Amino acid sequence: MKETKSNNPIEWLKHITHNDSINKISRLSGIPYTTLYKRFQSQTLATDEIIAIARGYDMNPVEALVQNAVIDKEEATAVRGNNALRLCSINDIAREIVRRDAAATGLTATDLTSETHKRRKKDSKK
Repeated sequence: MKETKSNNPIEWLKHITHNDSINKISRLSGIPYTTLYKRFQSQTLATDEIIAIARGYDMNPVEALVQNAVIDKEEATAVRGNNALRLCSINDIAREIVRRDAAATGLTATDLTSETHKRRKKDSKK
């Protein structure tokens, strides 16, 4: 994650939009033109507008919030390890286990699934 922090959200906006027109920023972000015009005048952006602009320009919204000093880097990276697992579905966890096993054995996930089915068939015949 970049450490860049902006004291002026409009300067940040100009940088990530490559000085696009207010019209184009409005179209890509979904923020009304008049709102953006007022923001340019006041040199401010609301948090939800930073997120909308980041998404409109294919930027990670969390990184945009860090760059605008809305949250700090530690807050942005707070979900780790066991805490992250609690946010995942059991299917997501299973897919990750299969992906890691495939990477470790040099097989594809499809190969592993086929091997598992073969083993189950073999075990059921016993």
